[in-house]
Amino acid sequence: MYENFDLVSFLIGLPLAIIIMTIVFLIMRSIGKQRRWFDERYVRIHEKARSLSWTVTTITILIVWMIIIFMEGPGLAFFLMTAIWVIHMLSYAIGSFVASKSN
Repeated sequence: MYENFDLVSFLIGLPLAIIIMTIVFLIMRSIGKQRRWFDERYVRIHEKARSLSWTVTTITILIVWMIIIFMEGPGLAFFLMTAIWVIHMLSYAIGSFVASKSN
């Protein structure tokens, strides 16, 4: 299955891709600030989009979690999904704490 996978190329390519993505992000961010792309309307739209995305992700994690429990039992996949769920909810709790402190 992994006979054609070149680990060296992957380990070189992954950091390179992250560096390129960071450079592109910073360039686009500076252009956006100069052209005022990130105004209040932009912020509101993305707050609503993140809220909807959060709800969909929560429901999806729960559905996949239930499927894993019924199909495979408490194996590695179950514990990985549990870890994802815990991180998902902890990030929500920390985010809501920070947001409540700033408002």
